Amino acid sequence: MCLTEMTMTLHRIIYIAAALGAVLSCAAAEAQERGVPSETLTAAWAPVKVDHYIGVRGGYAMGTARFEPTRQMEYKMGLMVGGLVYKFDVPAQKYVGCIEADINWSQRGYRMHRTFESDEIYERTWNTVEIPILWQPYLPLSKGGTRFYLSAGPYFSYAFSSDYREYNKATGEVYSEGKYEYDPTRDNRWGYGVTFGAGMLFAIRRFSISAEFRYNIGLSDVLKGVTKYEGNPFRSPADQLAVTLGVNYKVRMHK
Repeated sequence: MCLTEMTMTLHRIIYIAAALGAVLSCAAAEAQERGVPSETLTAAWAPVKVDHYIGVRGGYAMGTARFEPTRQMEYKMGLMVGGLVYKFDVPAQKYVGCIEADINWSQRGYRMHRTFESDEIYERTWNTVEIPILWQPYLPLSKGGTRFYLSAGPYFSYAFSSDYREYNKATGEVYSEGKYEYDPTRDNRWGYGVTFGAGMLFAIRRFSISAEFRYNIGLSDVLKGVTKYEGNPFRSPADQLAVTLGVNYKVRMHK
C-alpha cells in the first residue's frame, strides 16, 4: 500500500468515527429531550456483571447400550465419573440461566447376554475423556444464590482404554477377562450425544455445593456398523446415568 492510499484510508476512518460520534450525540440529545435521565443512558452502556465459577465434581454412574438387532442387556453398575467444572452466569438475567463446560473422566459400559435368557454374560467398561457443554436455566431459591436448575446440551468424548469380562452369572465362573484391544476397523473411540439433567446448588458465600442427576444419551455407535466390520451390530449407541456431587468457588462476585 503506497503512502497516498494509506493517507486516504486514514481520512476515511476519521470521517467514519466523526460521523458515528455525531449520531450517538444526536441520539443522546434526543433521548434527554424526551425526558430520559442521563443516569439511565449511562446505565444502559454500563458493563454487565457476570459470575464465574470453577469447581470439581464426582460421583457414581451406570451404563448400558442399545444394540440393533436387539440384544438382552443389563446395566453395568459401579462406574465412576469426575472432573473439572466451569460455569458462566449473568445473575441479572434470572431466568436465562448459565453455561457450564466440564472436562470429565467418565466410565461407560454395558452388560450383554450371549443369548436371550442365558446366564453367560459379556461385559465391557471403557474410560473416556468427556466434554459436555450445557445450558442450565435455573430457579433462584434464595438471595444468597441457592437454586434449582436443569441441564441440557451436547457432549463429546474419546475412549482411551477399555476392559472386558466373560462369565457365567449363575455360577460366577469367569471364562476370560482382560484389556480390550481396540481395532480401528471395528471400534469407535470418538463419541457424542446429548445430556439432560437436574440438580440443586446450595450457596455458602463464595462457595457452593451441587447435587445433580444426569442422563447421557449416546448418538454415536460404540462399534462400527456391520457394513464396515462383519459381525458388528447395525447400531450400538451407549447411554449413562450418573449422580454426582460438586464443590464450586465463585471467582468474581457481582455487586
